[in-house]
Amino acid sequence: MKQVVFIACFALLGLTTNAQTTTAPADTAKLNSLARQTQRYFNDNQVDSLYTLMGATFKQQISAEKMREVTAQLTGQLGKWTSLEPRGVQDGIVRYKATFAMAPLDFYLSRDKEGKIETFLFKPYQE
Repeated sequence: MKQVVFIACFALLGLTTNAQTTTAPADTAKLNSLARQTQRYFNDNQVDSLYTLMGATFKQQISAEKMREVTAQLTGQLGKWTSLEPRGVQDGIVRYKATFAMAPLDFYLSRDKEGKIETFLFKPYQE
C-alpha cells in the first residue's frame, strides 16, 4: 500500500536520543496542545506553518519541501484528520491515535529543550 511511503519518510526522523525518562503533566498538556495545532495545520493545508513548529533536529533531517510532499501524500490518501486521542507517554514521547477519514494511525510527538517538535512520527495503528 502507498501508505508505507509516507510512513517511511516520517520514520526517518527516528525517536530522540535525548528523550527524558518521564514527562511532567504540564509538559504533556503542552504536547497535547501542540498535537491539536498540528492536526489543525494538516487539515488547513498549512504545511509551512507546521514546519515552523519543528526543531533543529527535525529540520536537519527533513526539508520544508519534503514535508510538503509527504503531508500532501498523507492527506491525499487518508483524507481529513478527524480526531486525536492520547494513548500514553514513554520516554517523553506521547503516542496518539490519529484518526483520518480513511484509517487511524499512531502518531508520536515530543518536544526539544526549546519547546519545538523533535519527534514527529506516523506509524500503522496498533491497539
